[in-house]
Amino acid sequence: MKKLKNVIGIIIVLILAFVYAHIAKPNNIYDKKVDNSEYLSTGVVCEGVIEQRFICAEDTLDGVKAKVQVIGDVRDVRVKYRLIDNQLGQSVAEGEVSAAEIKPSKFFEFSFDTINDARGKEYTIVFENKNADENRGIGIFFQPMTQNGTELTISGNRTEGTLILKTITDRFDFETFAVLLVFVVYTVVFMKFLYRLFR
Repeated sequence: MKKLKNVIGIIIVLILAFVYAHIAKPNNIYDKKVDNSEYLSTGVVCEGVIEQRFICAEDTLDGVKAKVQVIGDVRDVRVKYRLIDNQLGQSVAEGEVSAAEIKPSKFFEFSFDTINDARGKEYTIVFENKNADENRGIGIFFQPMTQNGTELTISGNRTEGTLILKTITDRFDFETFAVLLVFVVYTVVFMKFLYRLFR
């Protein structure tokens, strides 16, 4: 009976760990080692768009997260975004959000329907302010150096830099799964040790 309980317990832990390990996996396209004090902002681009070219590192793509600057009263401002498959030369995903939902100087997720067979492909994410002006709208932070495989364009002008942007993939992450299992095993062993010590 005790062995059966142990087996059931192990199965339950494995199932819970498996479910927990399905995460929104981020992949940075910028250099995380660069101090954020060096970050610059695009400012409000009210005529034109912000375009960031990148290469996807995952099999699927479910969105991007960008570090966003909120400027002025943005209650009436909308942010339109679209993803272009550079090989096809066409938009494969798009969306629109209210700028009022975005918290200043935080990462905000711009999500879209899952893009499959994305690994190694080159994409461009395009951001556009709607109903904005120079004093109200959103800008996006960028670092002042261009990472390999990327290209930043602001209002049609190629710019030295890379957006502070992460691609997001909803998938099973083995590293998270393994770390959680190690933590559970460590906790069980430690509790048994304490039980025997004070028995």
